[in-house]
Amino acid sequence: MTNQRGLTAARIVLTVFGAIHLAVVIWHGAMHRELAVALSSAQSLFVYVVIVLAPLVAVGLLWTRYIQLALWLFLTAMCASLVFGAYYHYVFVSPDNIHNLPPGSAGAHARFVNSAAILALIQLESALCAAFVMGWHSASTATRTIGAIQ
Repeated sequence: MTNQRGLTAARIVLTVFGAIHLAVVIWHGAMHRELAVALSSAQSLFVYVVIVLAPLVAVGLLWTRYIQLALWLFLTAMCASLVFGAYYHYVFVSPDNIHNLPPGSAGAHARFVNSAAILALIQLESALCAAFVMGWHSASTATRTIGAIQ
């Protein structure tokens, strides 16, 4: 029964991370619109499929028997999102880079910078949590399998 409680707690924690991630993605998207920071078609596709849709699908799958698939999808989406955001917000010189934003108010710039940083942090925390849960779930599944064999 302890494993079931742990699994339920892990599902709840990852669902909360998914909800927070979605809220911050929406906030950051609003900052993109406020400063007129446009994305290419390929970037937009990546944002909608990997950053928005994949974590939502993963959270839905967490509550089914496909938890291993959900964990892999959540972890992959968060890692890919983190790399994408870090590259475009902090490395690649473009209007999406926090040091190269288009004209706008100081408040709009601050909100864009803050939303980008918070987004990166939530993606990192989500990925770490998913990796931890994946390891715990794999270990508990292996323990149950070994116990069943004996």
